[in-house]
Amino acid sequence: MTDYRLDLEVKSFVARYWQKQHLFIPGGFKHFSVPADADELAGLAMEDELDARIVFRDGQHWHQERGPFSQESYRRSGSWTLLVQGVDQHWDEAAELLNAVSFLPSWRLDDIMMSYATDGGSAGPHYDNYDVFIIQGDGQRRWQVGGLCDASSALMDNTELRLLADFESQREYLMNTGDVLYIPPGIAHYGVSVGESTSFSIGFRAPRQSDLLARWADNLLNTLEDDALFCDPGREPATRVGEITTADLHRARAQLLRVFEDKDPRWFGEAITNSGTTVQPSSDTALNLDEQGAWVTRAPGSRLAWHATDEELLVFAHGSTHDTPLALQSVMEALCAHEDVAVSAALEAHDAAQGLLSWLHDEGAILFYD
Repeated sequence: MTDYRLDLEVKSFVARYWQKQHLFIPGGFKHFSVPADADELAGLAMEDELDARIVFRDGQHWHQERGPFSQESYRRSGSWTLLVQGVDQHWDEAAELLNAVSFLPSWRLDDIMMSYATDGGSAGPHYDNYDVFIIQGDGQRRWQVGGLCDASSALMDNTELRLLADFESQREYLMNTGDVLYIPPGIAHYGVSVGESTSFSIGFRAPRQSDLLARWADNLLNTLEDDALFCDPGREPATRVGEITTADLHRARAQLLRVFEDKDPRWFGEAITNSGTTVQPSSDTALNLDEQGAWVTRAPGSRLAWHATDEELLVFAHGSTHDTPLALQSVMEALCAHEDVAVSAALEAHDAAQGLLSWLHDEGAILFYD
């Protein structure tokens, strides 16, 4: 296993740059071993059910084609870029890049995108709504960084891509193998390949506030009794029939705020691990660990997190919650860090490991192997 570590002073980075401003880290990876090459990426993009696309420009018009691709797809002239999402779910070598950002919680991670570009190839000037660390693989790529954008920023109207119509460069960097560029949400950026090149992008996810609010409200609604009604003892006599007074509004808000004081953390853990898809249990019968492998590891692409209360450990996977003893916290710490765990060690930590591993298996969050 490659122990990737960024040449970065973590506390300074989090305080000064994280979600605030971009940062170029020349030689961010010393002696960087590129996890995959262009041919491997092209082969992966030929498989079904992968999010792969080719971006190219025809004059002033940008175009995008969706995979899966064939060998013929790559026999094209001009400048173009191949981009494939989730390569960490297919190559262990690429997944090891996630170790470089272990100073950030794993539940904030999304996936790793890899791109290959011919000379002059680009995905166009754009901005993202998430944080990204761009790692230069083979070759060189010139990156320009612009200002802060939002939903009101003008976009090109002659493409299905969300490309900026008025990109103005403020800084420029020529990236070589092992160089790293951090881009926070909303910052415009534009990369162009100098010769053939590859690049890896570690992307982060953040739940929409509307989704968090919806999950919180659903959780609170489940805790309310059906006979919990608005109440107004000690009210003043009504002087105008049908009027909702300011005191009525204050009273209603106060009663709801008392409900909001509920500190159950399940709503947040379920929201940030929700994958948007329903995982079907692998079997109606309980998992027999004796028939599984001796080791367990986190499944590629799984969304996993945990929270320790004073009494128990809450484990979250793909939008669901499992309650388990605090003695199994070390097991969850290891799994979330993509470390392998011996099944025997988990069972020795607490008998409840049987139920925890069975639940994680049914949620598609772990894999067993010998």
